Amino acid sequence: WDVIIEDKDVDSIDYPWSGINRMLYGIRPGELVTLTSGTGIGKSSVCRELCYSLILGGHNVGYIALEESVKRTAEGIMGIHLNIPPPEWKNRGVTEEMKREAFDSSVGSGRMVLYDHWGSTSSDNLINQVRYMAKSMNCRVIFLDHLSIVVSGISEGDERRIIDNTMTRLRSLVEEANVALFLVSHLRRPEGKGHEEGATTSLSQLRGSHSISQLSDSVLGFERDQQCPEKGNILNVRVLKNRYAGTTGISTSLQYDSFTGRLHEVIQELDSMDDVSSDFV
Repeated sequence: WDVIIEDKDVDSIDYPWSGINRMLYGIRPGELVTLTSGTGIGKSSVCRELCYSLILGGHNVGYIALEESVKRTAEGIMGIHLNIPPPEWKNRGVTEEMKREAFDSSVGSGRMVLYDHWGSTSSDNLINQVRYMAKSMNCRVIFLDHLSIVVSGISEGDERRIIDNTMTRLRSLVEEANVALFLVSHLRRPEGKGHEEGATTSLSQLRGSHSISQLSDSVLGFERDQQCPEKGNILNVRVLKNRYAGTTGISTSLQYDSFTGRLHEVIQELDSMDDVSSDFV
């Protein structure tokens, strides 16, 4: 009873999209959220939008992007502030003063920590960097994009073992340091229609190990048909796991605006109750 009545209410942080908040009830410290989809669907864009929203909210954010340089990550965040994608900066007259203002308001605000990995992606090194960001740099939310590159080039048997070990250590660290961790993970290619053609995501398709789904508090799958002329810029967000509240299914849709480089929520009415389910744990 003492444990139950002890006041341990922790304020959650809102996602920038109401549909996800409706199902996940925000971002909480001590939780691990996995983001997954097919190749080129938009996971990194989602991470940058989340990161920018957190910085604006006054939260310290750590960011580890293993497939791109610190410069590219920083410019991606600055582009969100400017509402102009970095490839368009020259064509649309973005000046050094504009870049400086965007930098000071986002990446250079003192609330963002970037890790220059220099090609070092070992599991031990990444765990240490996450711990340093959480405990020494006071980051409340940390992004790790992505898990699959940690085990790239390793044989299948070793890959599963290393992912199991890495996930167990990340899970423990998230609770120990009381931070929220967003982990990007890839999917196995399904039979028939691929994820790049809008195939539905599922927990069983997470690449490498069942520990990814087992040790995550929430899993979000992103679905988009890249080749569809009408809806190729619409990203559906499917809640695949929701330990906190139990509800799963399509939570919202995000529309990519190529002119601004931003993701905007598209409120859609669910066709039926089949679109949302409830897990009983």
